[in-house]
Parts: sequence; C-alpha cells; structure tokens
Amino acid sequence: MRVLCCLDSFNVEALVGALASLLRAEEKTLGALYVTDTGPQEDMKRQRERFLRPSRSMLPRHEQMRQAEEGLAQEVLSEARQHLGTYSTHIELLQHVGRPERAIVQLATEWQADLIVICPRSPRGGGPALGPKSVGHVARFVLDHAPCSVLLVRPRVSDDFTLPLSPPSPPRPR
Repeated sequence: MRVLCCLDSFNVEALVGALASLLRAEEKTLGALYVTDTGPQEDMKRQRERFLRPSRSMLPRHEQMRQAEEGLAQEVLSEARQHLGTYSTHIELLQHVGRPERAIVQLATEWQADLIVICPRSPRGGGPALGPKSVGHVARFVLDHAPCSVLLVRPRVSDDFTLPLSPPSPPRPR
C-alpha cells in the first residue's frame, strides 16, 4: 500500500499517530509531501503591480523568502522522516512548489497512492474544530478531486463535547 501523507508545519505527529493505528510497517510505502504554497506570493505580486510599479529591488527579498521557505520545507520533511521511520522502512520525501491542493492531487495520481492522509486545516488558520466550515479549502479540494481514498485526521475534540441528537426546532409562528 502506498500512503501519501500531506504535511504542514504543525501536523506531523497527528498524521503519524493515525497511521500507526492503521497499518503494519511491512505493508506500506509512505510518501511525506510538503508543498510550498505559491498563492500568497502571487497575490502580493498582483497587488504590487496593481498599485505600484514593478520594482527590481525586490529580487533580493524574493530570494530571501525562497530560501526561508526551502529551509522550512527541509525542516518539516526531516521531522517527518524521524517520526515516520518508526512505522515504515520505505519512506519517500516529496517536496513541491505550487498550489497545495492541486499539487497533492496531481502527485497522488503520479505516485499511484492508495491513500491520502491529510488534516482538515492548519491550526493557525483558525476556524471551528467541527462542522461544515472545519475543513479548509486544501482538504476540501483533495476530498473532492483525489484519485484514491482520503483519510481526514482531525484533532481530538474535548471530552465534554456533545452533539444534540436532533437540531433545535425553529421558533413557531404566533
């Protein structure tokens, strides 16, 4: 079985925990994927071009940002190798630059993944832990377009969480 683990800088331990309970080490090849999102850079570039003239002095800044993003990617993949190494001897570290949602689906197809493991959203993104808005745009796109099964790994909800058995009734007109 080929399992593609979609990483961000916060979810490595959650993904490893979910995988440990699912599969034996000898049964799987794990792909640890980190995608550097180009979306924010593209948005900034459009805004800059809209309101300001393009500046040649930004080239050194872009290189600094690229190096920082590369460093973060290597750090996340290194942590993933360390954690995933306990559960599989076959680990492939995969790094891409682009839109994460599209890169994940494309790589899952090329890599012939049997399962994609992804978290619903980054904790830094805010938003509710449960409900329709709890799944971010990347996870939603992957769920809708994946060429294989997708395991959505949620953080544990507090023990005092309860969900009403039926939705509240709307108020009756008088």
